[in-house]
Amino acid sequence: MDAFYIVFWVLVAAFFIAIFAFMAKVNPKQEGNSVVAQLTTDALFLAIILVMGFVPNLGYITIAPGVSLTLMHVPVLVGCYCFGWKRGWLYGLFFGVTSWISAMQNPIGFNGFFIYPWVSILPRVIFGFVAGILFSVLKKMGKIYRGRVGIGITGLILTLIHTVLVFADLFIFFPNEMVSIFKGTSTIGEGLVVAFAVAILIGALGEGIVGGLVSAVVGPVLSKLRRKK
Repeated sequence: MDAFYIVFWVLVAAFFIAIFAFMAKVNPKQEGNSVVAQLTTDALFLAIILVMGFVPNLGYITIAPGVSLTLMHVPVLVGCYCFGWKRGWLYGLFFGVTSWISAMQNPIGFNGFFIYPWVSILPRVIFGFVAGILFSVLKKMGKIYRGRVGIGITGLILTLIHTVLVFADLFIFFPNEMVSIFKGTSTIGEGLVVAFAVAILIGALGEGIVGGLVSAVVGPVLSKLRRKK
């Protein structure tokens, strides 16, 4: 059997073991209704992530063959705002798994790098963890910082951090390929590199603005509803 498929099935098994272990660690001292409510909320967020991940051009928007922009970070940011890092890494994990599966279904162009779970999954788990921590810190700051503007700016910054994490991962694991992509050897090649870099920058800013706006609008509302219940 090919080593890639062995790794694939080992990681799939590890994924489900991690999920069950996570669910098993729900605080037994919580009231039954609180446990059910949290599990229901988790199921809702994960369902949203899965639907966005597998409906064409909903979570991953194709802008060129093998190149996509993503809105998958949006539910992860909202979940991180509401529940912190303990749920953030889980939502980030599901984000990464959808990216992995999507890449395996269409492994052409730039998407081909994401067939490797250390590229598609690892940065997203780190992203969810870091987002949960930053939002938790933000909630403890003064009112002027934790208002909607502060949440929006934090969501924008976190989206840019996500982009940096992904490309840092790519440069770590595929340095030669990345250098060849971003280094033009002719005038035409340099023009294509610049156009590609500009497209990435514009896409990252667009993703950040959307992530910041949705986080600022939806996050506080869901958090308030959760406190009332």
